[in-house]
Amino acid sequence: MPAVGLAALCTLMSATGSAADLEKVTLRLAYIAGGIDAPIFVAAGKGYFAEEGLDVDIVDGNGSTGTIQAIGNGSFNIGIAGLGALAQASATSGMDTVTAVAGLVQKDPSSIIALKGSGITKPQDIAGKRLATDAGNLSDGMIKAFAEANGVDMDSIKLIITNSDQTALLKGDADFVNGWANPDGDHIKQFSEIEPPILFADYGVNILGSSVITRKDYLVAHEKEVRGFLKALVKAHEDVLAKPDDALAVFMKYRPDADPKAIAEEIKVMEKYRHTARSEGKPFGYVDADDLKQTISLLEKYSGMPVGVVKPESVYTDAYLPAK
Repeated sequence: MPAVGLAALCTLMSATGSAADLEKVTLRLAYIAGGIDAPIFVAAGKGYFAEEGLDVDIVDGNGSTGTIQAIGNGSFNIGIAGLGALAQASATSGMDTVTAVAGLVQKDPSSIIALKGSGITKPQDIAGKRLATDAGNLSDGMIKAFAEANGVDMDSIKLIITNSDQTALLKGDADFVNGWANPDGDHIKQFSEIEPPILFADYGVNILGSSVITRKDYLVAHEKEVRGFLKALVKAHEDVLAKPDDALAVFMKYRPDADPKAIAEEIKVMEKYRHTARSEGKPFGYVDADDLKQTISLLEKYSGMPVGVVKPESVYTDAYLPAK
């Protein structure tokens, strides 16, 4: 166990008993841990999970799909994965045994990223230009949705399929890429100036992102643990907002090989993606019903997800969030 976790547990022994008394919970992230995951590490490092009787083992992931599968087959108890990705898996892969219980990234950071001077500053500017992308980035259909929503003929765009879209952009082999404004845009900016990323969410296309997911049967059998996990997470998020430098220090104790400068920037900038216009001002983790309906509708229209198969209540419940 990392030193920070051990120290926190030692201070809580009188309140929670020995570490052996804590309920073991396995947590798989969506990707390699980043600043967006800071509340999870703060909850572990400051003993908030332990206060709820939990010993949480945090494991990096390699994408939402893999995490959804790992939760679905019982390899992990709780996961972090895109709510849109969960809806797709529920409709196409029979993953109706998994549900989300909190939304962590609700304003989709997906964007058009182009270099400074490219002339690409609004959606219509991508018409007739070269898009560097990997094949998987096209599968969810959201770039097509963005184009259609903004009157751009997708057929006018030249697709450059590559495993290194950012390299193609920086070398001048492409005019723009489709990636997260943060941190992808930040990474590109380290090598060359970029235009302000054009966020899909600002132009009619928003897919709900990272959420806390679990199996429905685990939820029934471990309601106390799930409630405790979310309570600790909400408390930790308040700490991240109040003292981001402290949050960075805790994160680095768990992931010492991470780039502290990059993680600090992610902790700062990713907060603007926590809420949509509909959920702004609501408690951390709350997902607006209309945002979820829009996500499902967009996926049905543009990603090939079967229409009418997924109902909002089958992939999300807010019943386990802390009462406010």
